Amino acid sequence: MNLKTKFLKIKDLILDALFPDKFKCIFCGKDIPSDFICKDCLKQDIFNEGNRCEICDTSIKEGNIVCEHCQKMKRHFKKVYSPFRYDGIVRKAILQFKSDGAKYLAKGFAEFIAQRLEVEQLEYDVIIPIPSHKKTIRKRGYNPAKVLAEELSKITSKPVVDVLYKVTQTKNQKLLNYNERQTNLENSIMLLNNSVIKNKNILLIDDIITTGATIETCAKLCNKAKNIYACAVARRT
Repeated sequence: MNLKTKFLKIKDLILDALFPDKFKCIFCGKDIPSDFICKDCLKQDIFNEGNRCEICDTSIKEGNIVCEHCQKMKRHFKKVYSPFRYDGIVRKAILQFKSDGAKYLAKGFAEFIAQRLEVEQLEYDVIIPIPSHKKTIRKRGYNPAKVLAEELSKITSKPVVDVLYKVTQTKNQKLLNYNERQTNLENSIMLLNNSVIKNKNILLIDDIITTGATIETCAKLCNKAKNIYACAVARRT
């Protein structure tokens, strides 16, 4: 265990003490009596509501069913679910979770993912986190998607199956345009065990979904699964 990882573990213990369950807003940190979001943050446009693509969950014009991108390309996943819009205070909180060691936010994020899945009455057998490269994990101290998966597992009692592995370190997706993102991850991820997902309904989980390229890459690898779904804290619209 390197020095940064030790520091992050100590930081987690301190934050767990400072931010007990359901007493701090996950977006602004304000003290609240219950739940995870304060009344002021609830007034903001944070939820991924309205008319959304039936496949990738992005916002689309009223009257449309599937977005332009999902019309043009075959998706290897059936449906994406994301409770929040990746913007404003949501974006700020997710960046804290990803880059500032704010692992304590995962519990609240997972609660809202679980609520969305429950409303949609989604049936799935296992949860699979989107992988991070070992160098990224070493630098950050953890894989955000795996932390989310573990918290969602606690809520739903669905097992986490960590079978995807990032083989090579790729360019940061946020620095690329739409077309570049679709090819950036080619041959960078591998599936370690096909048998544990064969004929099962699987749920891929990530922190954010932008173009869906990462989810699509992982879904292709999991082609022995019965059905492939995906979820994230937020969806870029």
